[in-house]
Amino acid sequence: MKNQKLCGFDINGWRDFTARNWRAVPGEEEEIGPTTIIQSGPLSSVVFSGDEKLGIWIGGPQADLAPHGLGGGWGEIGRQERRVSVRSMLERRDPDLDRLASAFKGSAQGAAFNVVSIDEGLGGGDEVQEHLLGALAKGKFRNSTLVWRPVLAALCAIEKGLISEGQRVGIVCHNDAGLSVQKLLMRSSRGVLAPERREAALQLHCALGYEHLVRSAREAAIGEAGFSARTAHRAVARSIGRAALGLACRPEVLRMHNSDWDTLDLSSVDVAELAEGPETAPDLSDCDFVLLETLAEGRLKERIAASVKSREPVIALPTNAVACGALVAAGRASRGEPIYFDFLPRLSTIVFAATGPTSFDLVRPDETLEAGRTYRSPEPASLAIPAGQKTVSVYLRKEAAEHPRKATVTLGEPLHDQSRVSLWVEQKPVSGRARMFMEARDLGRNFTVDWDEAEEDPRAWSEIIDSLAPRASIPNRLVLPCAVHAWQENNRAPGLFDLLDREVDRDRPDWNALAAKLAMRPAGAYCISSDGDLPSELGQADIKRLDRLTEKALETNRRRLHGTELDEVAGNDALKFLTWQFRRCPEEVADWLIDCIQKGSRTHPFTRHHASWKLIFQGLGRIIGDKAQEKRAVAHLLSSQIEDWVWERESACMAFLLSRSATAPLLLDRRHVERLVQRTIADFRMNLGTKYTRFHYAPFLIAGLLRWRLKEPMALVAGIDPLAAVLLEVITEAEKDLKGVREPEPKLARRRDKYLPILHDLKAELIGEGANPDLLLDIYSAGGG
Repeated sequence: MKNQKLCGFDINGWRDFTARNWRAVPGEEEEIGPTTIIQSGPLSSVVFSGDEKLGIWIGGPQADLAPHGLGGGWGEIGRQERRVSVRSMLERRDPDLDRLASAFKGSAQGAAFNVVSIDEGLGGGDEVQEHLLGALAKGKFRNSTLVWRPVLAALCAIEKGLISEGQRVGIVCHNDAGLSVQKLLMRSSRGVLAPERREAALQLHCALGYEHLVRSAREAAIGEAGFSARTAHRAVARSIGRAALGLACRPEVLRMHNSDWDTLDLSSVDVAELAEGPETAPDLSDCDFVLLETLAEGRLKERIAASVKSREPVIALPTNAVACGALVAAGRASRGEPIYFDFLPRLSTIVFAATGPTSFDLVRPDETLEAGRTYRSPEPASLAIPAGQKTVSVYLRKEAAEHPRKATVTLGEPLHDQSRVSLWVEQKPVSGRARMFMEARDLGRNFTVDWDEAEEDPRAWSEIIDSLAPRASIPNRLVLPCAVHAWQENNRAPGLFDLLDREVDRDRPDWNALAAKLAMRPAGAYCISSDGDLPSELGQADIKRLDRLTEKALETNRRRLHGTELDEVAGNDALKFLTWQFRRCPEEVADWLIDCIQKGSRTHPFTRHHASWKLIFQGLGRIIGDKAQEKRAVAHLLSSQIEDWVWERESACMAFLLSRSATAPLLLDRRHVERLVQRTIADFRMNLGTKYTRFHYAPFLIAGLLRWRLKEPMALVAGIDPLAAVLLEVITEAEKDLKGVREPEPKLARRRDKYLPILHDLKAELIGEGANPDLLLDIYSAGGG
């Protein structure tokens, strides 16, 4: 381990330094020994040497000395194409990885461990990281690691004994656009002091940035005449980089395009006088001390240090500090010691909870990780995918990205059932993009989610979340209207006006005829609405006659309950007359019916005949309006054996309550809904393969359950609520069954024509695309009203 070659690179294009732990001895093998510093630049480049077929790109100090690409005055060798600046490659304006690799190889090759500096901010994004790693792979650099520039500066300071455990150190790094400010906490791990990075560096744009300094020096070199063919040789002079970084400049002899000679003297140029520091000084008051890292020298370096306001003195590190820190990091990597601890940029997706879409962190904001180790989401995001889908859309938000993105993953085949897929992320600090994986267990496959191929979405993350909230509609409460024409004569039959006039004074009114008239729904309207309202056209005399008959019906049933009225004389006709008045029926009738249901006895006056139970349950569903009675009725139904319900009794009663009441759905909780869904599924499957004569209340109950969204807005929505998937499945079964009957008999054909549109609307509601607010009224009408 001690004899391994180690290398630390600070290849930045402004002024490159490489620190290595070996040296080449002429005539002998390389020997591990004191640190060797290789410098190239300022404004380093790589040059092309040789012919087009056998030529190679060369970087490092040799490229500094070469005349390649310095203009026509050097003949063929001076062609512009023969020189490429390292900055253009680092900024990916020149994407050739071989050329970038030569910038590293020109300084050092053959190390067992290599650490490379990388800027914070835009110069160190995922794409830049991958570009650098790709070049290092091209150059066959082994065990290459990228480390943030401030961290390497801190490692240099640790090596020099400037930093102690527990200290908070401010690192000010000079960069292309100005300054960056990072604060690192020093912590001990496995007996080694290592910096901990908790957030991205603060970027301070100002005229001290390398780009501005170089531009100022180049303008001074070219002069007032500006850039032209006559001054092009000055634009590539080596003195420009030296002047830009505050280094001493000697007169430089340059070759012009016509092979004449020119002398450039920038010794009097002081860029420190031309550059201004940041308008607002960074707040470093919480730091124990401050380090300055810059490639500049002399008065310029002093000017930069002075621009950093701190209560503690600013310690300026040597210009090769980052390269030396990189060599320290390479040594730690070779020994398996921690280099530093890093936070990972927050990465989020959107999942659907019971309350709707919500942001889910694949990389949590408080995560820190030792450099070189792989992070994996401790808890994957779980996404519910409805049956039939061939693709999955995944929204992603990166902390450092300007906009979120939408990735589309193709599953290859549609899902047969609603399925869950898991999404997680794997990432190492400063190693390019996070790798995102999706697992669809039902398909037995894994997929990769590619950030780069995802479509950028300019909306704010909160706006995207809001837009994904399924517009889970709630069917309108069922209100069956009334109209005066229902009271009038029709088809030579007496109307309710006539019946009231005829029966009001009789001792034993014809309850059956009265109930039958109330139960009729000519042109979609009853005599009395389901809310108990009467047509506005009625006169007071008609209302009084109705009230007198209602009181007689009440008295008749009171006598029956007390055993003073013979059932064979009265029967349930008077009760039927009362229940078809809907919510206009007096409240005591609902109490009678609930009592009757709770007793469940065939000896009750209302249930002497088995068929009477239909009237008891459906009558209760029609008339109940008082909240206390509603709560009592719902509680009893839910406490019964739902699995044993009869479709036209208990199922019908619950469907009536949920569909007609504004408050009954609020009495349900999740476990009740789960049981009612299973009852509905059973009622659906009972009709498969039949003539669908017992089907009416099955879709009615589903639609009634949709009104539970008054309490749980995202209830029964596919992709969010698993119950929606099982309901979609059974509805699809019924659709196939109805459509599969060839040449159905007329009655079944009519039922099919009525129910297929209803099933279609129910499916739309379950997938969050409901568009029929009158669904309950349509279902009621399909059953014959």
